[in-house]
Amino acid sequence: MWSSDAFSSGTLTLEDLASYNATVTDAWDFHLGEYQMYIPPPPAGGIILSLILNILKGYGLKSESLTGQQKILAYHRYAEAFKFVSGLKKHIRDPNFMFLNALYFSQMVRKFIEDSFADHIRSLISSDKARDPQHYNISSYLESMGTSHVSVLAEDGSAVSVTSTINHIFGSGVFSPRTGVILNNELCDFCGRVDDIYPGNQINMTFCFCPSAFVVLAGEQPPSSMAPAVLKSQSKMLVIGSSGGDMITTGIASTLMNHLWFGKSLKDAIDTPVIYSPLLFSLQNVIAALKYMRHNRTAAEDFYNVVNAVEKEDGCICAVSDARKEGQASGY
Repeated sequence: MWSSDAFSSGTLTLEDLASYNATVTDAWDFHLGEYQMYIPPPPAGGIILSLILNILKGYGLKSESLTGQQKILAYHRYAEAFKFVSGLKKHIRDPNFMFLNALYFSQMVRKFIEDSFADHIRSLISSDKARDPQHYNISSYLESMGTSHVSVLAEDGSAVSVTSTINHIFGSGVFSPRTGVILNNELCDFCGRVDDIYPGNQINMTFCFCPSAFVVLAGEQPPSSMAPAVLKSQSKMLVIGSSGGDMITTGIASTLMNHLWFGKSLKDAIDTPVIYSPLLFSLQNVIAALKYMRHNRTAAEDFYNVVNAVEKEDGCICAVSDARKEGQASGY
């Protein structure tokens, strides 16, 4: 059944399917306050999430940061951090295919989770205004929205955070009529990649790697925003992840910022309106102030990002699924 559909108008072969092997890699981890946070390594989006959080944690955010002018400054810095991190996405690729620069690439991507790199980017963020796009060296990316996520905490204490995707909505828009399987279009994640650096780039490129020519190799996994994560401390565990394509890392970072630093409950943290670059927070006073600081605001017609999380603290379990897409948590 499958072969007659999949091979009728493509280059896929039975040998391709027979020789495919799933790659099992160890999670990367870094300190985030009292937690040890575990994230998937490149080419997944874990290091993007870690960099956003490391930049923000240097500002010492707390519940008082949501009062008065501190609130405007907090969201301004939040938006600026996302812009800088977006500018670095193009440097992430499958480490298994960095044959000529494997050691250098490994050292470079490890810097994404180091405090020193976050300190460097934080030093480039102005506290009183946003800048033009070339300042952040932001690359264009096609947004992918065909993603789902589930966070699980079992009674034996094990935790699983899983994100799966067929990339865009309904993947390639092609399905196998015999099997009903919708085919993905994951190769689109290679689109929009650029090799050159914007003139006047402000990022210190000693931290980064830019290949002289970007060539997609057979078997290479495309870069992804998927960032399922587990946070563990002496007495707490938080399992979190999100769907939403390019919005994944900002959605998770927003939830963690609101929960861990602003002191909101897990439900309130997930329910809080999410800021994306260049999309901005919906409260009118915040929007007006950020516009004054030269941020551009565009209202999203659709909402695709969905954060799901489950947390255990002192024997109590709290599970929350994003209600903006009719999500509900379940217990068994």
